[in-house]
Amino acid sequence: MAKRKKSKKESNQEKKAEQQSRPITRFNIIFINIQLFLTFFTIGLFVWYLFDSSVLYLFQLFLGITLLVMAYNNQIIYRRKKMTICYSIVGIFLLILDLLLYLAVSGV
Repeated sequence: MAKRKKSKKESNQEKKAEQQSRPITRFNIIFINIQLFLTFFTIGLFVWYLFDSSVLYLFQLFLGITLLVMAYNNQIIYRRKKMTICYSIVGIFLLILDLLLYLAVSGV
């Protein structure tokens, strides 16, 4: 019996299938639920911010935390490295900006 050589297309499909099939653990489900909660809370804060601009610091804080949780989920569950880097950079930037704005306004 002669072994058939796999084509590039078949090889790429197998690699994608291996990458996409990640075991779902309780820990992953907890972080997905945290992301869902933070997303809805951040959307609610955004709507509140539209009517009252004093909520900017709280909105920015939760948006930064939401983006960092999204970056973590992208890295651990979905393995999308480019979006992980993007979410991490924007999340850290927002948290630093929030801290600087808060310190500037509070006069510390």
